[in-house]
Amino acid sequence: MIGLSTVWTSREARSGEELLGPILDLGFGGVELEYRISEQLYKEVRPRIRSNEVRVLSIHNYFPVPPMIPPEGVSGDCFSLSSLNREERDNAVSYTFRTLETAHELEVRAVVVHLGRVETDLPKDGLQQLYRENTSNDEIAQLLHQEREERRRLRDPHMDALLFSLEKIVKRAEQLEVIVGIENRYYFQEIPDVEEIGIILGQFRGGPIGYWHDTGHAAVFEALGIVRHEALLQRYAAHLLGVHLHDALGIDDHKPPGRGEIDFDMVSRYLPEGAIKIMEIHPSARGHEILDGLELLKERGIGP
Repeated sequence: MIGLSTVWTSREARSGEELLGPILDLGFGGVELEYRISEQLYKEVRPRIRSNEVRVLSIHNYFPVPPMIPPEGVSGDCFSLSSLNREERDNAVSYTFRTLETAHELEVRAVVVHLGRVETDLPKDGLQQLYRENTSNDEIAQLLHQEREERRRLRDPHMDALLFSLEKIVKRAEQLEVIVGIENRYYFQEIPDVEEIGIILGQFRGGPIGYWHDTGHAAVFEALGIVRHEALLQRYAAHLLGVHLHDALGIDDHKPPGRGEIDFDMVSRYLPEGAIKIMEIHPSARGHEILDGLELLKERGIGP
C-alpha cells in the first residue's frame, strides 16, 4: 500500500472532514498523520481511524501540535533533539514520547523523527540561495566546503546531545513497540548527514530504529553536490524502514512523482519488502496530479 501524507490537506483543514475527506476521495486507504495537525483535529479524525475507515501507516513527529506552539511555529523542528539547551531538549524528548504513545494507541508501526541541527553562524539556506541565483558550481562547492568545516568543528556537542535524547526515545519506543525512523534532511546543517545516519544506527543497533528515506531531500543533496541520491540508498537500504515519495526539480521538492527529475526506477531497486511508502506532496498539487504520480510509482514497481 502507498499512503498519502496529510501535508496535502492539513494547511487549510479546519475540520476532520477537510483533513481526510479529499485524501479518501482520491482512493487512498492509508495516510501519514503529520505535525501540522492540532489536538482538536486529531480528536475529530480519531473515530474514523479507530473504525478502520482509514489506515494510519506512519506518524510524523511532533504529533499532535504541542500546545505551546503558535500556528506560525508548527514544524517537525519546533524542538531540537540535538539542542545544547537542556529545556528545549527535554521538551523535544517529552513531545516525542507523546507522539510514540499516540502511535502505540493507534497501532501504528513507525514514527518519523527530525533530529535537529548543528548550530553554526552560516545561513541555514546558504547553499539553496546560491543555487537559486544560478551561481557557478565552483562557488557552491566553495560554500559547501566552508559549511563542512564549520559543521565538523561544531558537531560533537550536538551529536552527544542527540544521542543522549535518542537513548531515552529508543527505550520508550521499545516499550511501546513502535519503530523510530530517522529522516535524511533538506538543509546541510541538519542532522543526520550521510555519515551520521550510520553513527546513529550503529549506536542503537538491535533497537527499534531505522532509516527513513526522503526522495526529494536526497535529490536536493545531489543537486547541491553533497551526495548522490543512489549512493545514499546503496549505503542504507538494508536499514530502510520507510520512504517519503515525492519528486524534485533542482532543489524544489514535494512535487508529485513525474513532475520532476527523480529516477523512481532507481529508487524502486533499493526499497526492501515491507518498507512503508508515503507520498508527501505539497498542497499546491491537484488531485489528478497526485493520482498520475501514484500510477507512475506503481509502473516503476513501487506499490501496490
